[in-house]
Amino acid sequence: MGQSRTTKTKAPLHTIVGTWRLLEFTDLDANSGKWVFRYGKHPKGYFTYTKSGVVNLNISRENPPKISEDSAKKTAVNLFDFTNTNAVGYFGTYTVDVKKSIVTHHITGGSLPWYLDTDQERPFRLKGDTLIIGNHKSWRRVLVRAD
Repeated sequence: MGQSRTTKTKAPLHTIVGTWRLLEFTDLDANSGKWVFRYGKHPKGYFTYTKSGVVNLNISRENPPKISEDSAKKTAVNLFDFTNTNAVGYFGTYTVDVKKSIVTHHITGGSLPWYLDTDQERPFRLKGDTLIIGNHKSWRRVLVRAD
């Protein structure tokens, strides 16, 4: 599935191929007009785009909660709140529309059940070794090439 989709846009794929380290994950709060850093000002994480069309994305809060395995087994957690403030990850395949500068993540698994079997379009820009994903009006993810 990912291979055949990816070959449609062969040449431009190399531009985002690689592993990217997350520097910024921010969303604009519509009420206050201020940027919100839900994983902290220095989030941890990587986005990986392989030559064969696989995407793997992992994000963690800069200071994740320290919880023992025993405590975790006894703690009730709201999955939506947890993934929105602590950690999130998903994987699948991706395609690139170079003319529109859009990368589409075709999600097949991960910590967001509501993303499973969906296509998530992401506008992007490349500036040297910096990959900026987002519309710059209400959300942006800033990454730097890690390999």
